[in-house]
Amino acid sequence: MAGFDPRLKRLLRFFVRALRITSSTVAVVALLQDQWVAGGCFGVAWLLLLAAPRVFPALEPPDQS
Repeated sequence: MAGFDPRLKRLLRFFVRALRITSSTVAVVALLQDQWVAGGCFGVAWLLLLAAPRVFPALEPPDQS
């Protein structure tokens, strides 16, 4: 992803962050409604999205220093 535009990287980070928030919220709501399979699936998706910056370093936020 080194050749991508910085704006595209920022947009990608935004969408991954939005997916993280959405999947964790849906997982919690599904578990509260006793939908164990859906809650578990969205929980796994949330964990995979948490690991995404390690797999794709371009998703890491830029250094603030």
